[in-house]
Amino acid sequence: MATQTTRSRRTAGTETQTQINTEDIAQLEAGRMLVIGQLEEAHAAEGAAVTTLRAHIAMTPEGPYRRLLDRHLGETRQQATQLQDRLSELGANRSVLAVGFGAAQTVIGQALALSKGPVDLVRGRAGEEKLFKNAKDEVATEALEIATYDGIEATARAVGDVKTAELAVRIRGQEERQLTALREQLPELAKATVRAIAAGDASYDVSTTGAAEGLRKLRDEVEDDVEDLGDEVKTTARRAQRSSRRTTTKA
Repeated sequence: MATQTTRSRRTAGTETQTQINTEDIAQLEAGRMLVIGQLEEAHAAEGAAVTTLRAHIAMTPEGPYRRLLDRHLGETRQQATQLQDRLSELGANRSVLAVGFGAAQTVIGQALALSKGPVDLVRGRAGEEKLFKNAKDEVATEALEIATYDGIEATARAVGDVKTAELAVRIRGQEERQLTALREQLPELAKATVRAIAAGDASYDVSTTGAAEGLRKLRDEVEDDVEDLGDEVKTTARRAQRSSRRTTTKA
């Protein structure tokens, strides 16, 4: 019966417990694919988050909450780039099918996020309530992303991939900071909602923020991405077909 080898090694002052035999090529490859799969999911989620944040920013007036969203939009874009870079380093783009699947995940996530934008725009009886509901959604999203990076870190360490684990730790730290900051905004957003709805003291009209126009622009961009994805999928399919034919011929 094959036995699993667990090895320990210290990196940057911490002990990493691997759950595979790092001298076994098959186990290393299986571990690499596990990490790639989780990174692709995270990359797709960050792509969708960019779309959602842009939609929420479009309907948010200037102030502490808006500045918080603006800052995290920049962080989220950087995170998506860092994840893509790490995927490339791990050889995720060596498979033409994987490239197509990864791109599809990202664009589908963006499309789903955008489809929710109009709902965010009309829900709530006042602009203040729309922001309150948006912030609660963002809190839930941050909590899910933190759990995602918990999983990536643990998986990466279990297969001996310290670099990916450290990337997950860095990104998770940003998500944790955003979660804390969003929760600090909730009381004021709730109070503003009460003043607007119960006391009739509305502070702003969401129609003045240009949200509808912003959502239209976002929709056009995502539609272009979907069209580009269709072309990429066709190209990927042709490459896979040619590769399959070459393999069959050699056999």
